[in-house]
Amino acid sequence: MYLALGDSITTGYGVGSNQSFANLYYKNLLSFDPSLRYINLGVNGLTSEELAAMVGQKRFHTLIAQAKFISLTIGSNDLLAVGKGLISGSGSNIDLILGNFNHNLRLIGGQIRAINPSVLVKVATIYNPLPPMDKETDAFAKGLVKAANHSILNQAREFHFVVVPVAKALREREQLLLGPDHLHPNVGGHRLMADLFTRN
Repeated sequence: MYLALGDSITTGYGVGSNQSFANLYYKNLLSFDPSLRYINLGVNGLTSEELAAMVGQKRFHTLIAQAKFISLTIGSNDLLAVGKGLISGSGSNIDLILGNFNHNLRLIGGQIRAINPSVLVKVATIYNPLPPMDKETDAFAKGLVKAANHSILNQAREFHFVVVPVAKALREREQLLLGPDHLHPNVGGHRLMADLFTRN
């Protein structure tokens, strides 16, 4: 079974579930295993804390135990909380948000590996989910994304996950590969992600 976990990128928000990278990746996996099942548990707006709570629930343990492949897209909504704080002027505790993100990744990785030590888990790096603003804010956003991806790399190393370099592939190609909201991949972006998940 291939289990897709994550946020609106996993659900295919903006392009439909059939065009989502997860569904396209599944079709690629079928060439290796024609009997493979596919379950997409993506949730629009999902945060790392919510995903950690999901994988901690017993009803998901059976699915994780049966999985041969798991994909993860998580963290963009954690970072958007920082961006919304900046835009509204209310501010946000950046260190706390990044610390919680790192903690939640450890919970997610630990739960998955405790349930299924051999499953192949692939996790996407985060591209900048914030719309273009002034130079200072854009530079801040890049630093924030870099810090979050550092956490992803560290936790992937600890739990033997494969890191899929989505952020690198989309860098400076956002206008071509993201939809009108500048947050979600368009059809071309999802195709690129499916190819990255297949090749990495």
